[in-house]
Parts: sequence; structure tokens; C-alpha cells
Amino acid sequence: MTQRETVRLLCKSIITRLENQKSITFPVRLRQIVQDEIYGLVGPYILTEEDLRERTLSKIGAKAELLQDSQFTESDQYKSAKAVVRATFGDDVLRGFYFQKPVKFIAEQIVQYLMRSSHIDDVYETDEDLEKQIVEVIQKFDASQLH
Repeated sequence: MTQRETVRLLCKSIITRLENQKSITFPVRLRQIVQDEIYGLVGPYILTEEDLRERTLSKIGAKAELLQDSQFTESDQYKSAKAVVRATFGDDVLRGFYFQKPVKFIAEQIVQYLMRSSHIDDVYETDEDLEKQIVEVIQKFDASQLH
């Protein structure tokens, strides 16, 4: 089950990859700030299983009175609500992450941040190359492999 902390780990992985590939440079003392700013930027666009569960439960809560007269059990209500909530994400689901915007859009947002941030000293790649690297990190990210 993915949690918000997993999204933070994804942001850290993106920065680490870009730094290791010598695509960007920034002072080591600012690493946490850069990671936090990227998380703040893209975190709202990436939901986790935990977020999906919360949305599903709130959807059930809003409809609970209407469903009481039906023959649904609570688990049926949950499954139905989860299916409705999950359907709003379309194909943008990857390894327990539910993307509210396409992955390419998220990569573009990170690149824009890198280009304008006063915390980043230099960017050595083109926008397209950076986006490609970021998308690759997101697609290959597996939190279970980080332990």
C-alpha cells in the first residue's frame, strides 16, 4: 500500500537520478529544500492507495443515507465507491500511484522548477532530456526496491 511518504521517496529518487547523471547541480546543504519543493509542486497531482481509500470512504459517507435502503453490504458499498473514485484516474495509474495529471505534465512541472529555482546552480540538459529522465524514474520507481 502506497502512502504519502512514498511520494516523497519518488521525489527524492528523481533528484538523486538527475544529480547522479550530472544533469543538475546544487549545494548539498539545499538537498532537502529542493526535495521538499518538488514534493510540494507535484505531490498534489499524485495520489496514493491511502488517498484513494480516504476519498472512497468520504464518498461512502456522503452516500451512506441513500445506500442504507438498498441491499448492499458495507464492503459492497466500499467496492462500488472505490471503483467510481478509481475510474476518475483513467489510465494514469502506476505502481500504486494515481496521477491526476499525465506523467509528462508532472515531468514538465519539475523541469520548469529546475530552470527557475534559485536553489539549483546549473542545469546541463535540455528540457526534453530532463523530462525523459524524470518520466523514466517515475515509470521504474518501485518503493519496495529502496529497502
